Amino acid sequence: MIVLERKKILVIGSLNMDMVVRMPRMPEIGETIMGTSFMTVPGGKGANQAYAAAKLGGKVAMLGATGTDEYGKQLIQGLSEAGVNVENIYRCPETHTGIASIHVNQDGNNCIVVVPGANYMCSVDQIAKQMELIEQCDILILQLEIPIEAVQYAVKAAKERKKTVILNPAPAPDRIPDDFLEKIDILTPNETELQRLTGHSTGSLEEIVEASHVLLDRGVKTLVVTWGSKGAVLITGEKHQLFHVASVKAVDTTAAGDSFTAALAVAMSEGKSMEDAIQFANKVATIVVTRLGARTSIPFREELEE
Repeated sequence: MIVLERKKILVIGSLNMDMVVRMPRMPEIGETIMGTSFMTVPGGKGANQAYAAAKLGGKVAMLGATGTDEYGKQLIQGLSEAGVNVENIYRCPETHTGIASIHVNQDGNNCIVVVPGANYMCSVDQIAKQMELIEQCDILILQLEIPIEAVQYAVKAAKERKKTVILNPAPAPDRIPDDFLEKIDILTPNETELQRLTGHSTGSLEEIVEASHVLLDRGVKTLVVTWGSKGAVLITGEKHQLFHVASVKAVDTTAAGDSFTAALAVAMSEGKSMEDAIQFANKVATIVVTRLGARTSIPFREELEE
């Protein structure tokens, strides 16, 4: 049996407790409707990606911040149990752990409101104190639920050390500076985030490719755009390719994008080609949307191999 030597993955980002409400449909402004269920689920885009990468067999460390409250304790414990190195997560006594209010309709679509709390304590200073983690990793994954200054600092430090940088640009800002974009190796927006970043329509494959080239022209090396039930699109300066996914009934799309990004990084850490990595990530995300919750929906590696 060949033992695979995986590269090290570092995730810098948010940790939230998700408060998930299921309902028949989204309410209109000013309307009250009756929900069908409620649960709390450990989440946060950074934590979801670290958790997913560990469940999928990656060698993962997490850098972020929580409060000293019970939610923070639960989040860190869950990551540790999945196999994530949590030694450098900052426990912040000044504020609460981040929370996300997630509303899910009967079609599995969601809308989310995030209250960052301790996530905004994941600052430039905190990352600077943990520079050894960046030096030791091979692949760095980031999102945009912590201060943008901290994200930019981490990306700059990683590129100075010749690390592979993956940015999941969510929540998507109106614009990302060019000197930041040019340091990104792989950008993983969904079609809505791509539209916001570029101002271009993304309703068709041709429009997604056109919008992606706006970011390629500004310095991004590669885009992998997740496109819901249609799959994912790889766009580089030389080519574009659509990777289809199996047709399934979506129950909850929460964490599908996070799991995709994590799976992409894990496959890359194992030396897979970008094409094979996308196919692997598509398979993971397809399973995730058929299950409820964020972390609870993420499969183990054994499930994929079965």
